[in-house]
Amino acid sequence: MKKIFFASILILGLASCISDIEEISGTCTVLLKDGTTIEMSQDIRQNTRTGTITYRDGEGRLKSVFKEDYETFDCGS
Repeated sequence: MKKIFFASILILGLASCISDIEEISGTCTVLLKDGTTIEMSQDIRQNTRTGTITYRDGEGRLKSVFKEDYETFDCGS
């Protein structure tokens, strides 16, 4: 019974984390605080709770930009 209870808690915890992720299609531009911009168009996701943006660069490498590192985030237009 305890195993079922803990498994249920684990599943509920994982489900709440997944709901914080927003998948974005199209091209997005991020203006970093240092004035540089990043244009991204592959596999873009934003954690709506933390503001972290995760994407794949032109070489397919997984990258993240944290909320404290960017000023604006704009997708589509």
